[in-house]
Amino acid sequence: MKDIKGRWLMGVMLVLLAACTKMDDSYKQFLDGGEIIYTGKVDSLKVFPGKNRVLLSWYLVSDPKITKCRVYWNQRGDSAEVAVKRTGGTDTIRLFLDKLPENIYTFQVYTYDNAGHSSVKEEVIGNAYGDAYIATLSNRPVRSAKYDAVKKETTIWWFGVNNQVQSVEISYTNNAGAETKMVQVADSVPANPRDPLEFRASVKLPDYKAGTSLKYRTSYKPVKVAIDTFYTAYETQAVQ
Repeated sequence: MKDIKGRWLMGVMLVLLAACTKMDDSYKQFLDGGEIIYTGKVDSLKVFPGKNRVLLSWYLVSDPKITKCRVYWNQRGDSAEVAVKRTGGTDTIRLFLDKLPENIYTFQVYTYDNAGHSSVKEEVIGNAYGDAYIATLSNRPVRSAKYDAVKKETTIWWFGVNNQVQSVEISYTNNAGAETKMVQVADSVPANPRDPLEFRASVKLPDYKAGTSLKYRTSYKPVKVAIDTFYTAYETQAVQ
C-alpha cells in the first residue's frame, strides 16, 4: 500500500511540474525581449465643448520621461499629437481640436517617451456643437415693449428664459439718432441663495427715440464649461 501511495504522489507531482512548465512557456512569449514598460498616464482628463471644436485638458503628474502625448478619436481614425517638455512638477496640457463635425466623440489620450513606450489609455466623452444645435435655439420671447413718453424710455417685459441662456443683447436708437446697445445678464438673486442668479422679468432702455423699433438676440451655452457662445439671429420688435 505504501508503494502504491508513493507512486500516486509521484505522478501528481509530475503532472503539476508539467503544468507549471507550460505556464512559464506561455508567459515567456509575452515577456520576450524583457519586461513591458509603460509611461505614466494622464491625469484629470477633461473636455470642453465648442462650435465645431473642443478643448482637451489634462495633467502630467508622474514620469519625467514623457516627451509627447497623442489623442485618438473616431475609433482611432483621427489623431493629434502634442510635444511635451516636463518641468519637474505637475504640467498642464491643453489641446484644441478644430474643424470637428457636430457629433459626440470619445477621445483617448496616451503618453509616450523617446523610446516609444506608451501609457495605458485615458478617455473622455465630449460634444462638438454646430448648426444642428444652433437651429434649436430661439430668442427670449417678448411679453410686451412699451414706450414711456414722460421718461423717454422703453421697457421690455419678457417671458421665461432657458437655463442655457447667457445674455440678451438689445440694439435700439437713442434720441440723438445713434445706435445704442444694451446687454442683459442674469443678476437677480433667487429665493434660494444657493441657486444661480436669475434673469429679471424686464429691462429698461433709457433715452429711447419714439417711433422706432428695436432688435435683439439671445446667447446660449450648451453647458457651463463650453468654450464658445452661440447666438440666435437678430429679431425686430415693435414698440407700442
